[in-house]
Amino acid sequence: MKLIVNGDDFGITPACNETIIDCYRKGRLTSCSLMTNMPAAEEAAGLWKQNPGLSVGLHVCLTAGRPLTRPVSLMKEDGTFDKSIWAGGQAIDLQEMETEIQAQFDRFVELTGKKPEHLDSHHGIERIPGAAAIMERLSGKYHIPLRMFMAPEENGLVPFVLPRFCLASSSDDCLQSPEDFVEKLARQAGDAGGVELALHPGRADVDLAALSSLCKGREADAANLLSETFGAFLDRPDVELSSWRGVPERTPETN
Repeated sequence: MKLIVNGDDFGITPACNETIIDCYRKGRLTSCSLMTNMPAAEEAAGLWKQNPGLSVGLHVCLTAGRPLTRPVSLMKEDGTFDKSIWAGGQAIDLQEMETEIQAQFDRFVELTGKKPEHLDSHHGIERIPGAAAIMERLSGKYHIPLRMFMAPEENGLVPFVLPRFCLASSSDDCLQSPEDFVEKLARQAGDAGGVELALHPGRADVDLAALSSLCKGREADAANLLSETFGAFLDRPDVELSSWRGVPERTPETN
C-alpha cells in the first residue's frame, strides 16, 4: 500500500502550522492542505519554503473564516462563511462560489509561487450542490489531482488515479488511542493499493477555539501520528509512504 498521510487545515493557526511541520520533520506526515483564507496562511507558505520536501495542496474552504471575495449567498451577516450551506436547503449563487474558489487558488499561487500539488476541501464542500463540478473543473483546468468525497463514478473528469480516502481522525468527543487509530486505518484501507489518510494534527489554543470546534481531536491526531504504534505500522513491509506528488495520471489501462 502506498500511503499518503495528509494534514488538513495548514494555515488555520500558528500552533497548527507548527504541529504539521513537526509531524512532517519526524517522518510521520507527507502532505498537507493549505487554507488560504485563514489568518496563518502566509506563515504556512513560509514554512513550506523552509520544508520543500513537504507536498502542499489547496484546502478549499466555504464553511469557516472569512471569504476572499464577497459571495453573499455563502455568507452570514457578520461577513464570515455560513456553515449551514453544507446542509443544503438554501439558494447558492454558483458563480459566486466559483469566483471564491478561484480566488483561494490564486491566493495559494500568490503566497507560495507554485500551483497546489493537489486539491481538497474543508468539511467536504463537494456535498454542496454544484461544488463538485466546480472542483472538477479546477482540477482539469490546472491538471491537479483532487480528493473527492463522492462516489468513484462521479470522478470521471479528474485525470488521476485517486487514492482511497481514509478518515481515521479523532473528534473532541471521541479521542482515539494509537491502537484504535491504526486499527481503523487498516480497516478502512482494506486492500487498496493507494490510500490517503486525512487527519487534522494541531495544538489547541485560544486562536484555534475562535475558528474551529475541533480542538482536542487535533491534539489526539498529532499524538497518534507520533506514536510508537503508528511508527510500527509504517515499518511494515507492505506499507510505503508516499505523497500527492506521487499520484499517477490515468492511462488507457487505468480508465
